[in-house]
Amino acid sequence: MKISLLISTCAAVALSMSSALAQTCASPFLWHFNPFAPVSDTTCGHETGITGLCAATNAPGQAFVAVVTIDGSGTFTQIVFNGGPGYTIATGLVPVASGCGDHPCTTVGDGTTPMIHPDIPPGQYYLIVTGADFDVPGACGTFTMAVNGSFPVTLQAFSVI
Repeated sequence: MKISLLISTCAAVALSMSSALAQTCASPFLWHFNPFAPVSDTTCGHETGITGLCAATNAPGQAFVAVVTIDGSGTFTQIVFNGGPGYTIATGLVPVASGCGDHPCTTVGDGTTPMIHPDIPPGQYYLIVTGADFDVPGACGTFTMAVNGSFPVTLQAFSVI
């Protein structure tokens, strides 16, 4: 009981600390897809050096940057985004090999369009959450991103009693 309480406390502290630290290209949030733990944060106070999203549009404000690893097994079907007041959420998935920032995106999403797993080849990506190019300069705000599917777990032991 004490061990599970300690583990729960440590996990809660670690999750609450993630939003206290700047999530930038140099220090991105490491998102391990867990359908039971959506990410809720803000774009305000994070990366300010991204001048465009997906090599096609201007980035009007600050960006939250996460690193995600996509495998080919299809453990999820989509990533859903919801933005808060003060800006219009825009997201892009940029291969880590390309670099963080204004590089071509593999796929995009927003508050009405999820990122779909079949559109994403296996690999490691920067998931950039920012405002839409038509927002006012400096626009930022809260967001939530969630993945559906299964949390990948490997069976370590099995017994029948």
